[in-house]
Amino acid sequence: MSPLDHMVDNALRDPFGAASAHARLGGRVIGYVGVEIPVELIIASNAFPLRLPSFAQAAYARADAFLESSFMPDVRSICEQYLQGAFRMLSAIILPRSNDSAQRLYYYLCELRSRGLAVGPEPLIFDLAKIPRDTSRGHSRSAVEHLAMQIGVLEQALPKGIAQRNRRRELVSAAASSRMNGGTRNTGSVMERIFRAAGFCDADTFDAAFAKWLQYPDSDAAAPRIMLAGTSPPDERLHLAVEAGGGNVVAEFGDHVSCSVAPPLIPADGSFAAIADHYHLSTAGSRAFVNRAVDAVRLAKQVRAAGVIIWLLEEEDALIWDLPAQVAALSAAGIACLALVRRRWDGNDGALEEIKKFARMLGSPA
Repeated sequence: MSPLDHMVDNALRDPFGAASAHARLGGRVIGYVGVEIPVELIIASNAFPLRLPSFAQAAYARADAFLESSFMPDVRSICEQYLQGAFRMLSAIILPRSNDSAQRLYYYLCELRSRGLAVGPEPLIFDLAKIPRDTSRGHSRSAVEHLAMQIGVLEQALPKGIAQRNRRRELVSAAASSRMNGGTRNTGSVMERIFRAAGFCDADTFDAAFAKWLQYPDSDAAAPRIMLAGTSPPDERLHLAVEAGGGNVVAEFGDHVSCSVAPPLIPADGSFAAIADHYHLSTAGSRAFVNRAVDAVRLAKQVRAAGVIIWLLEEEDALIWDLPAQVAALSAAGIACLALVRRRWDGNDGALEEIKKFARMLGSPA
């Protein structure tokens, strides 16, 4: 087992391990939610950036007392952990206004704290704007500077934060290229575990181990190539279902953990404006101004996918609007598509078996 394998196993077993060790030594830890938070700022504030973990389970006893059923399960899980005191070592958590459930959680936590019903780190909101116009870009720049002020960013430390995240972007791009080969070592489930663990680990240690792991030779596999789209799953169970059916997920489309540190690189000039412009122009997030049908087909063709699985939760109220156009575009491109709509977060609704059958179908002789 490689050093990266050990690191991934430990991080997924104890997502708070590395952050807790940092806090015990007197360091600050700042948690964040989603793919649109400028982690560069957290690094430049001399804090440990921790992507808050979420867990698929049947019920969330404390969170269910306050949150409506429309909240996304990952946000509900984060609320449950907050109310149970799991985040008390954090100095703050940053939530994106661009995600409806996360935005509402910010207001709920603020109210619960003010009433003395919750004790935990201060919730902060990052008000990123995505409209492709100058006023929106200016708003995003102001939001970045405001967040930087709130968490104590030193402007002279910005180049360090940018360099560290750019290094991760280069590694993620290298991993995507490696997955294109469809090797037996780079299975979708293995890559999903690596990408999830990345948000819980010390960046320097993880990146060094990941870079070395990517250098190991791999052998080609003939499994049907599948792209996973829609809601980001809480773990690798969808990927494992594909593999149980004889296929392999070679790419994800959307706000999945594999896409959480996306190119292009941020200019290394160390400016707040460069960071803000990167996230303002990013195609990540449900409010990005993109054509998801066109982009889904483009990526499916790029990775030579034989089929696409679109998995959408019952609570998904944003990506569902793109589904008809995506299915039509994939059909027109001759790419098989399995649309799983209004599904459970834990996958215990027959979805895993449907995924296995789809993968087997793609692998069957015509």
